[in-house]
Amino acid sequence: MNKSTIRVLGAQVYAHHGVGAAEQELGGRYSFDLEIETDISEAATSDDLSDTVNYVNAYEIAHDVIVDTKRRLLESIVSQVADAILDQFPNALAVTIRLRKLRAPINGVLDAVEIEHKVSRKDG
Repeated sequence: MNKSTIRVLGAQVYAHHGVGAAEQELGGRYSFDLEIETDISEAATSDDLSDTVNYVNAYEIAHDVIVDTKRRLLESIVSQVADAILDQFPNALAVTIRLRKLRAPINGVLDAVEIEHKVSRKDG
């Protein structure tokens, strides 16, 4: 089996997550990356989109989870995104999502707070 990685990088959204009521009410900017491990051998031969992981659909899954839910913790969001992508794409071997809160409520100078979560498909 050949493993390849399909990536969606630097997607940005506006969503309403956070522990504090103000964060959930006002919302904020988030950025995310997806990495999906898969075997592209069949798609490389067939040149057929149905033989690979459609990165447009993967982006839409992540976007919808991040934008359409209200969560307190980033951990909850990344877990839901990874599970949804594995559920949608049987040929995805593993999913890594990196989610960044671009304006974290920290009294300091920083670009973002990020969580990285990787889930691999269970055997059998």
